[in-house]
Amino acid sequence: MHFSRRQFLRGTSLGLGLLAVAPPLPRWLGEAAAASLSGYAGYRATVGVFLLGGNDGNNVIVPRTSTAHATYLAARPNIGIPLDDLRVINPIGMATGEYGLHPSLEKVASHFEQGRAAVICNVGPLVLPLRKADYQSGAIASPDNLFSHSDQQDAWASAIANPSTIDLPDTLEGKATGWGGRTADRLHPLNPGDYPELTSFGGKPLFSAGGERQPMMVSSSGVLEFKQTNDAAFNTLRANALAGIVDLHDGVTLEASYGGVFDTAQTFSSARATARETAWSALPQATRDFIDGAFTAPAGVTGWTLHTQLYQVVRDLIAGAAPSTSGGLGVRRQMFSVGLGGFDTHAGQGPTQTDLLRQLDFALDAFQQAMLRLETEGLFGPNPPQATLFTMSDFGRTLLENAQNGSDHGWGSHALVLGTRVQGRRLFGTFPNLDLSNGAGNNLDTVDAKGRWIPSLSVDQYGFSLATWLGLGGVADRDYAFPNLTAYVAAATAGGFPSSARAFRIPFMTQDP
Repeated sequence: MHFSRRQFLRGTSLGLGLLAVAPPLPRWLGEAAAASLSGYAGYRATVGVFLLGGNDGNNVIVPRTSTAHATYLAARPNIGIPLDDLRVINPIGMATGEYGLHPSLEKVASHFEQGRAAVICNVGPLVLPLRKADYQSGAIASPDNLFSHSDQQDAWASAIANPSTIDLPDTLEGKATGWGGRTADRLHPLNPGDYPELTSFGGKPLFSAGGERQPMMVSSSGVLEFKQTNDAAFNTLRANALAGIVDLHDGVTLEASYGGVFDTAQTFSSARATARETAWSALPQATRDFIDGAFTAPAGVTGWTLHTQLYQVVRDLIAGAAPSTSGGLGVRRQMFSVGLGGFDTHAGQGPTQTDLLRQLDFALDAFQQAMLRLETEGLFGPNPPQATLFTMSDFGRTLLENAQNGSDHGWGSHALVLGTRVQGRRLFGTFPNLDLSNGAGNNLDTVDAKGRWIPSLSVDQYGFSLATWLGLGGVADRDYAFPNLTAYVAAATAGGFPSSARAFRIPFMTQDP
């Protein structure tokens, strides 16, 4: 088959998987001036963990009081978790043992009890806050194509639940962007040089897409290069062709434009590889061994992928946090995206979710162990790196189980946040009423008799809380990264919604002095 030069260029740009090729091209390394940091002077990162398929939050956190647990089991007699199997947690301000986590979340429960984890209750995509009557009448717009995987993944990743209702900034018109990418656009002045603020190892690609800045897209193994084929001659031909394209970088031809991208990609790839090795080697051998050990999967486990992604995130953030004077990248703010699939549990949910949450529990704990160890390392001076993990998913699932011992697509769900700067041992938001008796007609938390929760907190509030911890500030930055949030809060205030809905942020992060 014959390929034109343009076809070859287009294909290889996708194969490199480093920077999205989209006009206008980002400013290149060394051209940007760093702004003054406010708040924490050290390194900070957020790590989004996308649970693809729609994780059943109803089994992630479960009430343990006798009446509430009996109501829960009435809706799911086969996939519900027995009281004695739950991992007991003791949220601040609540009765002892009032809630429990899924039995697979043993390590997350321990972090919760030690004040390093929190649960964000019933959060999801919203255009404006709405009550059940608003949903039924259609008086207030709902997210586009509720209960659709692709559309609700987009709603979570973009924080734009219904694009037709949003007045986007001029610079974003006609672009598909995510709240991670838009936040990265605005965080750029906090970093020296032009190294990408956002690196994606997995998850939902839309989350990473910015209007001005382009993400670094890396394979889940951390490798940033073309996949080699079994044809050595082809590999050599491709390398030579790319070298020739880079040489054509004169700003005029199509090949020149791609040459500029590849040239920059090679620059970032080289800088990343060098910094990763240099910063890692600077750590004491005992620390490297500890981190490697924390991410070593349990004996007999095969097929796990999330811990591999998070291990690579740790290696990247060590390189990012290490001072440029000692061979690191010397950046101050970064965002990462990882993903784990398989959560569309329409049938046989019990064993499937048990295995997936066991993998999640191991990976989150390994990452947290690594970060706790790095806090003690002198390599980073008095301000060691800080990182916060947070989960996202397409949607929650129905409380009412189906005939296949599974659950169907829902709406609001519960998310986890972990890190040393998290206001731990707390539940944020409003836990839904689980009573589905009488067809749930009197239950104002669900849109129907199956237990599809109307979110009490929005993705916009959730994302903005993390973005401000990173350093996003000011009305202009807020409206750029979260263009729906101002109208959301105004509507919540005018409509007399609870105080949590009237706030721009959910207070799950410790604020800087």
